[in-house]
Amino acid sequence: MTSSVLTVRRSAVAIGSFVALVLALLLGTAAPASAHATLLFTSPAADATVADSPKSLVLVFDQPVSLHGSSVRLEPSADLGTATLSRADQAVTVPVRATLAEGVHTVDWQVTARDGDIMTGSYRFAVGPRTVALTSGQTTAAKDATPTTILRWLLFAALTVLLGELAGRRLAARVPDTPARRPHSWALPAALVGTAAALALAALQVGDGSLSSLTGTRPGVLSLIEVAGFTLAAVAVLVRRRAWVPLPFAAVLVAEALRAHPQAEQAVAGPLLTFVHLTAAALWAGTLLQVLRTLAAWRAEEHAPVRALLLAYARLAAWLFAAVAVTGLISTLVLVPLDDLATTTYGQVLLVKIALVAVVAALALTARRRLGRAGSGSPQRPARVETSVLAVVLAFSATLTVLSVPADADRSLPFAPSLDGPIVPAGTRAGEIGISARAASGRLVVELTAPQIGGAEKQSYGLKATIADPLGDRRAVRLRGCGTGCFYTPVTWRKGTSRLTLTASAGEEWAGGRAGLAITWPPRSDPGLLRETVAAMQKTSRFTLHELVTSNTARGLGNLRKLPLTGKEFLASELYGSGTASVITRLPDENGHRRLALAYPAEHTQLDLTLDEDGRILHETLTAPNHLVTRTFVYSETGEDGHDH
Repeated sequence: MTSSVLTVRRSAVAIGSFVALVLALLLGTAAPASAHATLLFTSPAADATVADSPKSLVLVFDQPVSLHGSSVRLEPSADLGTATLSRADQAVTVPVRATLAEGVHTVDWQVTARDGDIMTGSYRFAVGPRTVALTSGQTTAAKDATPTTILRWLLFAALTVLLGELAGRRLAARVPDTPARRPHSWALPAALVGTAAALALAALQVGDGSLSSLTGTRPGVLSLIEVAGFTLAAVAVLVRRRAWVPLPFAAVLVAEALRAHPQAEQAVAGPLLTFVHLTAAALWAGTLLQVLRTLAAWRAEEHAPVRALLLAYARLAAWLFAAVAVTGLISTLVLVPLDDLATTTYGQVLLVKIALVAVVAALALTARRRLGRAGSGSPQRPARVETSVLAVVLAFSATLTVLSVPADADRSLPFAPSLDGPIVPAGTRAGEIGISARAASGRLVVELTAPQIGGAEKQSYGLKATIADPLGDRRAVRLRGCGTGCFYTPVTWRKGTSRLTLTASAGEEWAGGRAGLAITWPPRSDPGLLRETVAAMQKTSRFTLHELVTSNTARGLGNLRKLPLTGKEFLASELYGSGTASVITRLPDENGHRRLALAYPAEHTQLDLTLDEDGRILHETLTAPNHLVTRTFVYSETGEDGHDH
């Protein structure tokens, strides 16, 4: 009995020792995190805006993937081709067979990793210049602003002359006992000028891309409609079919209404407002010009037909002025918050235009009074000045078309604005909420992520922020929404380190809280330093990794783990193990050490690396959607405190 018990005990001890040995080996050689396929790059880029509909979607992973059980879907749905693999099975390419509409598109993807795990994720991109205008929040002029302004003024002037000649001829025809003389027609020259201006505007559209910029995008199609409209009007004049002219003009006016700023705010009411406003303004100015030319042809100022024609125009002008004033006022209220009228470029130009329209109204009133009072002077003199001022009003209208509308600061943007130039990525965690930030010249985008079981798009987020610049000036940051969990604000970064204090929340389901981020400016891209770091780590033999992992910073940074590793073992499971990253930014040196900030926007992951003189990593902070990892690297020639001895 005793021997049996001893035998069992010895067997149990042996088994326990064996299990302990296996666990020790596993823990001793384990990487800090399990390996899986990580999405490194996308085309179109994640959180970017492209001018034209892409011909394909490209997803590049850090390791080979399989298409078995894979899927790539677009929302809104679109006709996609069959996915193929390339670049050693690390790149998935999916043809896009249809032209994607302007706006925000979400890519949901699923692939099978090398280890057999099924990986899923999603990212967003936007298509079209309209989206850029909606999301930028800027009030500066667009690219090619000066030539575009001149061309649009010529286009508006051509419309004004053509419509005014049609209306002026009809007014004169209704006046009894009019002289037979009529001014020489300007219809054909105006139609040709309009055609040339529309063609030049279309050429500018092509200059930003390929011919697909015209045939495959909304602005391109509208440009082609305007070219066709003016061309058909010129043909109608040449074949003496003036009755046909209003139809192509209507097409041009509709195209202008569909391209103007109000349609971006109100899909139906916006174009209608612009159509009425532009038609009334063109008729107002054009008819007055034609009436004055008709009176000059008659060479008589006090003749009864002269007064009758001016009175007929005055009655028409009163209705046109009312239409211009009402539609202009409504459009202003829709497009420009009152606080932005005097502080933005768009608002200031609009105020000048309003002042000029008031001057025109005063001149029209003066001419009307002279018509009603004998001996009070010729009404044609203020009318001529009125025509000149209206030409200037058209120039300001053309200028407004190339300026971005100042959006209401409290209204959410549909998509984060694109970030140009070097980017400083930064990440942290506030309770259970992941915080990823991207700072670029003049801008800051912050994205929040909370643990999700389902319905991620329905999650509500809140964020408050203050910023302290390198000079110590502290102020609250006015944030605007830019999608689910996305917040944007314009920032002018000063040289040095600015510190952000963020207070994040995600409904009542997840613990939020306060967190801090440091943005050091200016940055610069340095892919070579990352390659140097990877090479240095690959040559590193045994070192000790001290690691803290937490999913809720309110409960601390996690329990300390000490993992003996080699450089190759460590890099095998790291996002940057291949020496690449979506964003690679060299930060200013700190305490004699070089620093790198890396970001993988499609994964909502950021890393901050501190390097020694040999390029090896001393400290690393990794922020991912569901956890925060803090690491310290202790090499054989350093003590346990991490310092040289």
